[in-house]
Amino acid sequence: MQTDRPQKTNWLQTHPNLVFWASFVVLNSLLFAPMYLLNQEGATLVPGPELFKDGYWVGINQLFVWRENPDPFRFSLELTIVAALWACVAWVRRRWLRWLVLVVYIVALAYYVYEAIVVSIYAVDPVFYSQYYLARDGLPFLAGHVRTAWWLLPVALAGLILTGTALWMLVGALLSSAASPRLRSMSRVAIATLAVLGLVASAVYQHYTATPGMVVSSVAAKVQQNVAASMALAADIARFDDTTVQQQYYYSRLKLTRQPNIYFIFIESYGSVLYLRPDFRQAYTAVLNDLEDQLRIAGWRATTALSDSPMWGGGSWMAYTSVLFGLRIDNQPQYLSLFNKYQVHTYPSLGRTLQDQGYEYTWLSSLEEDYVDKVWAKYERFYGVDKLVRNKDLDYVGPRFGWGPALPDQYTLNFAEQQLAAATDQPRFLFTITQNSHYPWTPHPVLVDDWRTLNQVQEQTPTTDPDSIEHAARRANYLHAVDYQLRMLTKFIMENGDDNSIFVLIGDHQPPGVSRRSEGWATPVHVIAKDPALIDAFAPYGFESGLEVARVQSALRHEGIYSLFMRLLYQAYGDQRMALPPYLPTGAIAAPVAHSGPDTNGSTSLP
Repeated sequence: MQTDRPQKTNWLQTHPNLVFWASFVVLNSLLFAPMYLLNQEGATLVPGPELFKDGYWVGINQLFVWRENPDPFRFSLELTIVAALWACVAWVRRRWLRWLVLVVYIVALAYYVYEAIVVSIYAVDPVFYSQYYLARDGLPFLAGHVRTAWWLLPVALAGLILTGTALWMLVGALLSSAASPRLRSMSRVAIATLAVLGLVASAVYQHYTATPGMVVSSVAAKVQQNVAASMALAADIARFDDTTVQQQYYYSRLKLTRQPNIYFIFIESYGSVLYLRPDFRQAYTAVLNDLEDQLRIAGWRATTALSDSPMWGGGSWMAYTSVLFGLRIDNQPQYLSLFNKYQVHTYPSLGRTLQDQGYEYTWLSSLEEDYVDKVWAKYERFYGVDKLVRNKDLDYVGPRFGWGPALPDQYTLNFAEQQLAAATDQPRFLFTITQNSHYPWTPHPVLVDDWRTLNQVQEQTPTTDPDSIEHAARRANYLHAVDYQLRMLTKFIMENGDDNSIFVLIGDHQPPGVSRRSEGWATPVHVIAKDPALIDAFAPYGFESGLEVARVQSALRHEGIYSLFMRLLYQAYGDQRMALPPYLPTGAIAAPVAHSGPDTNGSTSLP
């Protein structure tokens, strides 16, 4: 006797409306999840009643048009249009179009991830032309200095395969349920209405749909705006001409009658966020007050201002080159163009200006590197240094820490200073950037009484995976790193400086991971010397007495520091018969003259 068996059914057949909307919401939310995940601190997952604090109409606007909170409750114009067409127009339902939808969705998702990274970590707009060269030069450098377990590679590959499979299943579920004859008319009308509203919003707000804050988001608008910005940047770089720059920074006619040793020390990830978070500020200002007392007792004076860096969260080499060149450098193609141009030409940088006054220009880089001598020679020509002190020159055998991993900054600075002081009687200009306050701020060296004791063979401290560190611990690690840097530098100044020394301590950019884009681009600048007249001369330019500023507002820009420093150096120690050079608050302005585009081959970022 034969019995009838019930036919198997699945959710797609029995609940096409639920599958349709569930897959649509998941696919849509995935596009906006990266921005939310990279900005969780200070963000809310769901828009709250605070949207209406400034009035009903403003709240409605933020709810349906634009809001700063990076929540994923927005919708993709292109995904909505595809879903609406598949649900309402039968002839578009082709198998090959399914694959096209999947490919386009993956490309769109990749773009949203890329956008989230550059906006959240570097606080810049997505520009292919800029970020391509940054990734090309930066990722190999990053890979060479991040110790990653070998097994993470197959795990990452497996993750990509699983992600691709999951996306294929979600896209398939969306399109199959949209084509189902059991999909209700109400669902078809709803998705079509949403698509029409999206098109209307796109027409009304046009290119604004390319911005992350818009509720209606268009990846096509994002790409179009990105391409336009890339073309404009390439054209701007190609027009660079340094005729005006050479004239503005022509300081050779001025002569110093006194030549103090000058130290420009950049402090990695030293940003104004230290003033802007209550817990940071309390700990930070306590350290500043303690160190200022120590300096004052030892006869030192300090003055401080905040300066807007051209970079945020990374790109230190562009920040400090902006200071040394007196020129705003805020993207990798521009940096590379200058790097190649000044292999054969000479740029009138701060270091070269001081060389003209009889200084020996030393560049100190402690980060472990594997560049060949030929590459280092390019950096020497670019910056015009007399002496390059590299990792291999520091005779260090002790443990390394954190990023790189790097030597203890206390050892690096003191060893180099000891060697340089014994090698020449010339006045010295020393440039360096610290390493121990680089993300992820762990493991970290300790400050010791005698820096020589650091150079002992010890067991290497294991490197911690930054992603495994809780946010509260990361904040504590950052504060600890800043505390170390400031105490270490104060100790270095008091032990090595003399009555004629000038120390300029500058933050390169805001710290990644513990600051937000809304907190600005400012970093502290401290000038420390024993000459009260020199220190007081900075006051008219927005500097405040001591190591702390009362007004948390930028007084200058990194590209203006070069001209300001030279003006005040000549004012204090120059031939008074000569007119002082002008202060250029926004740096030198290049004359726009069209010529061939930048040569961007064979260069990398300086460690």
